[in-house]
Amino acid sequence: MRRNRIASKIVPKDALWFVIAIWVIFLIDALLIGVNFNGLGIRPRRLYGLTGIFFSPFLHANLYHILSNTIPLLVLGFMLNLSVGPKQLRIIMILGAIGSGIGVWFFGASGITIGASGLVFALIGFLFFDAYFNPSLRSWLFAVLSFFAYGSTLLSLARFLPSISWAAHFWGFVSGIFLAYALSKWRKKQRT
Repeated sequence: MRRNRIASKIVPKDALWFVIAIWVIFLIDALLIGVNFNGLGIRPRRLYGLTGIFFSPFLHANLYHILSNTIPLLVLGFMLNLSVGPKQLRIIMILGAIGSGIGVWFFGASGITIGASGLVFALIGFLFFDAYFNPSLRSWLFAVLSFFAYGSTLLSLARFLPSISWAAHFWGFVSGIFLAYALSKWRKKQRT
């Protein structure tokens, strides 16, 4: 019984299930001839593009795209699971993806935006700023680890590439900061 509790604390089940889901959708999309799910992505400032906020994190353009999101999702999910626990990880993943998607819908370039990189940036933003809003040895440890592992990805916020959604990265990061702030306020309320 104790071993199951330890395993559930270490293994980021929600991040793992999310990664499995994006791979299953990617493989189905690749195998179905004449079908392309990527049209379900976010279409900025178009009413029918709002549904893409929920679909886009599950959609990827190619193998490189899905691999570049898979590894950070698992690593950062692992760190967040150890840092704040599985319940908060689930909330951060859901709200981080939605926050990034809303930012893309309002401020993204025209076209279709797909991929889970906004969620990746939300997880990075959360880990960095959780240490600021909720300072502890644990939060600082994971902030430093995530900085060494993925701090260089923040450089993508300083350059604009035509095939990469700067808005998804930026608004994902901002969503992570907001979620770190909101969770710190909620924790303080729970203590009083």
